[in-house]
Amino acid sequence: MFKLLIVILLSMLLSSSVMTSDHPSSGMVTETVRSHPLASAPEDSSVRLYAVSPSQGIFHSAVLEIGQQQRRTFQWSGLAEISAAPQLYYRDVNEDGVREVIVILTRASGTGVELQEMHIVNAQTMEEYAVESAANAVSQRIHSSVELRDHNRQVHITVTINGTTHTMDPKASVFYDDPAHFTKHLDFSSVVIYDAEQSPLQATVSGSVSPSEFVGDLDLKYVYEQGQFRVGPIKFEASSPF
Repeated sequence: MFKLLIVILLSMLLSSSVMTSDHPSSGMVTETVRSHPLASAPEDSSVRLYAVSPSQGIFHSAVLEIGQQQRRTFQWSGLAEISAAPQLYYRDVNEDGVREVIVILTRASGTGVELQEMHIVNAQTMEEYAVESAANAVSQRIHSSVELRDHNRQVHITVTINGTTHTMDPKASVFYDDPAHFTKHLDFSSVVIYDAEQSPLQATVSGSVSPSEFVGDLDLKYVYEQGQFRVGPIKFEASSPF
């Protein structure tokens, strides 16, 4: 009887050991999840961004981590695919002597479409700065017109920025869309790209006369004033061959 009890106890201990080895601790599981960030800052690899429960290549919530102590969840949405993964930078962009975290997310990407958004976070408080979106700045400060002339064989385009008008007179070409299908105003809603590698922060917003024909880019530069980032100077550059 005594031997039988010993055998039973040994069997229970072995079973417990097998179960423990097959089921790692919760800390190990968490560390495994955290080991695959969406992005890390080139300036400091401890600054990382993680997607929360991404589905079909899209996330609607993300965790920003700075070292082992600073961590916060933000309700940001974007693509988690490798080709359109978030960009992360850790630089002093408001010239206060302290580095900020710049997050550039891609909201949509495809043929003729590239839409990004930019977030800037105070690395000490983990609070977001107010950032004027490039799209809003363009909608408020840019006016344009597209006029067909000479029996649709010539296109006259004007772009007005803060009262200054730029004109283009590109000729229609068989390599481009039928001018009869052109919009009456340039469409700046398909391509919005941010650049945090240069100083100051910049954005490029492309203008098109049809879904597949872009004629120029708006170059936007950001300035930091009164605790927020807003769009400052805007320039227009025509695309070749226009």
